[in-house]
Amino acid sequence: MQLTERIHLVGSGEPDLATSDPLDSQVYLVDTGEGLACIDAGAGRSVERILAEVRTGGLAPDEIRWVLLTHGHADHAGGASAWRRRLPAIAIGASRSVAGWLETADEEATCVDRARRAGIYPPDYRLEPCAIDLVLEPGATIELGSIRLEIVPTEGHAAGHLAFVGEIDGALTAFSGDALFPRGRILLQDTWDCDLRLALRSVERLAALDPSRLLAGHLAPILEGARDHIQTALARIDRLAVPESIT
Repeated sequence: MQLTERIHLVGSGEPDLATSDPLDSQVYLVDTGEGLACIDAGAGRSVERILAEVRTGGLAPDEIRWVLLTHGHADHAGGASAWRRRLPAIAIGASRSVAGWLETADEEATCVDRARRAGIYPPDYRLEPCAIDLVLEPGATIELGSIRLEIVPTEGHAAGHLAFVGEIDGALTAFSGDALFPRGRILLQDTWDCDLRLALRSVERLAALDPSRLLAGHLAPILEGARDHIQTALARIDRLAVPESIT
């Protein structure tokens, strides 16, 4: 599903949004002019369906050079090892803490064990180890072809969470993962690494960048007018209230 000149939605667990597998987060594809970059990897059961969507969009899977992970929860990062098997030359990037957890397939740190017990993942779902090529440092930038993305620390929903913000097609675009969603919503869960105060500060950090697009890890992409959605969250924070959670 082509969203803009350079951005495609190639995977999702959302009905009617390039659906690849119900377990998947959104998987965005960015044409950098010098190769393709994916934001998040999905849960790992649908790589071939995602690559079929890439082809449907007129792009070549073997041009995918990077997969950047917003955080370590399995719907976003569990597919990293499957991507590696399918496209051995890709470079996979994650924050330092998430990199360590994925390389050792730490299901406790990534909350896979807890989510499996809760029925979010099926009983046979397992996190597979995957080497991480790029350690993404908060506050730094990463050059992907002609695209430069700022690596924004956005912990709160999950430890080691990052967002990626940059100018694409002339519009400041925020790939916010699970830090911020349409209508100013956030995602709070009963996991060891979910921290409300950090989540609110992350919303404020994204708001300060003032993106015009908000491409979150779930729900429909916001391709213009993201400020209105962000302001909805800020208005609640200003009243010492908590933004609505999507769960």
